[in-house]
Amino acid sequence: MQNDAPTTQITQGCEGLDDGVLSQGDGVQESDIWGRLLSINKLFPSINLNENEYSLGRGKKCSISLISKEIQASRYYAAYSSIHFKIIRDTVKNYVYIQDLSSNGTFVNGEKIGKNKRRVLDNNAEIALASKTNRVYVYIDTNATEDSTIPPNVREKYIVSKEIGRGAYGEVKLCFIRGKIKIYFSNRFNDFQRYDQYDLL
Repeated sequence: MQNDAPTTQITQGCEGLDDGVLSQGDGVQESDIWGRLLSINKLFPSINLNENEYSLGRGKKCSISLISKEIQASRYYAAYSSIHFKIIRDTVKNYVYIQDLSSNGTFVNGEKIGKNKRRVLDNNAEIALASKTNRVYVYIDTNATEDSTIPPNVREKYIVSKEIGRGAYGEVKLCFIRGKIKIYFSNRFNDFQRYDQYDLL
């Protein structure tokens, strides 16, 4: 069913995106990647997750070290801890946890975790640092079942993430092009007729 109504505007803004190719570890096979941190903030790199533990922070020994000049010049840099959070994969229970080790907070879907506390990290969870508005990543579980109502040609090209809005013509979902980190919003998702790219850099 074709819908010729005009598309709507973005329902949720982002600070920007890294438009590079996903970070690939040396010799890491696609099948070894159990999750991804997809950047929704141009200052942060997207990360393929294949180890059982990752740390993010200002410390140089962190797996994901926030040492770029751009991050250091950002308004939130002073609020980032040496080790801000850890992502831990429990292969026995088959869960992925995020543990907040910061003084200023790690937020998942707008809710503060709390210092030295952890919570399960669900597919499509949004991670923010030091403020619930400083959104930096969307966590993607590569083992999660994709929505079968989405046509295969769309699933081949896009990682269809979470719903970010609704309108008269359907729901709006956050989408990432596979292999690149560009953001697309589908605002007539039920028809799959149009995907709009927004330059947020």
